[in-house]
Amino acid sequence: MYFITAGEVEIELPSQRVRLSDGTFFGEIALLHRTNRSGTVTATRKTRLLALDAQDFHALIERMPTLAAHVHKTAKARLADSNEAMKGDLAVAEIAQAEHDDQPADK
Repeated sequence: MYFITAGEVEIELPSQRVRLSDGTFFGEIALLHRTNRSGTVTATRKTRLLALDAQDFHALIERMPTLAAHVHKTAKARLADSNEAMKGDLAVAEIAQAEHDDQPADK
C-alpha cells in the first residue's frame, strides 16, 4: 500500500483512469483482499510515496480501528466505482467474491 505525501499519480485500470494526490493512498484493495491488482500507477509530477507492506498494514489496522474503518470505507467506495466502470472485469469479480467470503456467517 502506498501513501502519497507529495505529488500526484494516475492509476490506469482496464476501463478508467484515476488521479490521486497529496494525502491519499492506493493499493489497499490488494492488501485487504490478499489479491493482485491489474492497475498501472504512473507519477504525473514529482511524487513522494510512503510504502507499507502487508504485514505492517494488517498490524497497523488492528491497533487503529479508526484507520481501519477509513481504509475499508475507501476500498468499498472504490470497488463500487470500479464495478460500475468495469462490468465483467475478472479482478473485480474475484475481489467481490473475496469480500463476500470474508463476511461473518449469521448465527
